[in-house]
Amino acid sequence: MKSSKAAIVTGASRGIGRAITEKLLKSGYNVLGVYENRSDKAKELESKFPNVKMIQADIGESKNAKFIVDKAIKEFGSIDVLINNAGIFLGGFINDFPLKKWKRIIDVNLTSKYLLSKYSIPYLKKSTNGVIVNISSRFGLDKYNQPYCIAYGVTNAGINNFTAGLARELEGKVRVNAVIPTVTNTDRFKNSFSKDEQEEIRKADKLGTPEEVADLVIKLVRDKGKNGEIVIDKRVFIESEA
Repeated sequence: MKSSKAAIVTGASRGIGRAITEKLLKSGYNVLGVYENRSDKAKELESKFPNVKMIQADIGESKNAKFIVDKAIKEFGSIDVLINNAGIFLGGFINDFPLKKWKRIIDVNLTSKYLLSKYSIPYLKKSTNGVIVNISSRFGLDKYNQPYCIAYGVTNAGINNFTAGLARELEGKVRVNAVIPTVTNTDRFKNSFSKDEQEEIRKADKLGTPEEVADLVIKLVRDKGKNGEIVIDKRVFIESEA
């Protein structure tokens, strides 16, 4: 690999994670992309870019976090950027929500970010521009959380708090920021909303693209003045605040 800069991106085979991965690759980074399924998409990325290595791993399993970080060091010799993008949605009303589902969404959406950050920090500190970017959701904000989405909202509120606290803990050594995208045109969008709902979102000008999220992430990676910020896409607040 020619580049001396290296990044880890979770959920890298499709959607927002793929757009971020491609943006980093085109910006001269070596990338270790982590994915859980869709090996065809992962192989497609590897065939397209010589400076990406894709590995399949369930980030909800704690034992895999250290393996991912060790793999990045083995492949590239350093870690400059960690993008904690991967997450899942598990809906349900709390009185019927199984503990197994609760633990699973906490592990994938929140604990994985703690573990990957924990194991990456020693290497990020050695970088001249070490940075962590966490992808969060509007459901982590009080005004957007609602019944059936509580577990998902809790994990994203945790991501926001984790971002702010870790930025203060690592200030001057590693920058930590987060992005809250607007509703984004991914497989999850297509599977979560009816055709009528999708059309309403488009008409309201709330629908974003993975590439737009990737642009926000790259800005946070490059801007050394940004630390402890949770960048919220302006379309999240499109309705009147009156």
